[in-house]
Amino acid sequence: MQIAIIGAGRVGTTLGRRLAEAGHTVTYGARNPSDPKYAGVGAVAPIRDAAAAVDVVFLTTAWAGAEGALAVAGDLSGKVLVDATNPIGPGMVLTHGTTDSGAEQVARWAPGARVVKAFNSIGVEVMANPRFATGQSVLWLCGDDAAACDTVAGLGRDLGFEPVRLGPLARARFQEPAALTWITASATLGREFSWGILRR
Repeated sequence: MQIAIIGAGRVGTTLGRRLAEAGHTVTYGARNPSDPKYAGVGAVAPIRDAAAAVDVVFLTTAWAGAEGALAVAGDLSGKVLVDATNPIGPGMVLTHGTTDSGAEQVARWAPGARVVKAFNSIGVEVMANPRFATGQSVLWLCGDDAAACDTVAGLGRDLGFEPVRLGPLARARFQEPAALTWITASATLGREFSWGILRR
């Protein structure tokens, strides 16, 4: 699958490396692709060019840069847009709460895109290796487009996750706070832990 990743920080490059290892073709979208900091990262192109040539786009920027990155990306109508961001503002608080979510805001910034919230509630260590001695890490995801969710769930399985759908995109209002729970817990548990489900 042809995939563009907007944002080449730790999240973007970790996901990009894993997706490439799984056999997908990955291009990173950056504002200044010639910047020396991207040396060795892989294929890097202007954001608009990277997004135009693929069917799946990952948004992995910091929240403060998400709107601007999507504006540069151009028309994403019909594309699967994986929102891996978290709307965290100063003081480590969510900028969107129980009546809205960052994912719904992303959908407003990218009208026509098939937005799926995923890969936001775990750290890069889990993205790098979601398999644990007791099982696989859960990958929470939600979205309004069933086929887009199927695509993202498949990508999650390619990386070794157990995808679990939470429902429509509005459920991101509950999925995004899970990121703060993970971040808070990492202060005492370290970063090599993830979400799992106990079943009877």
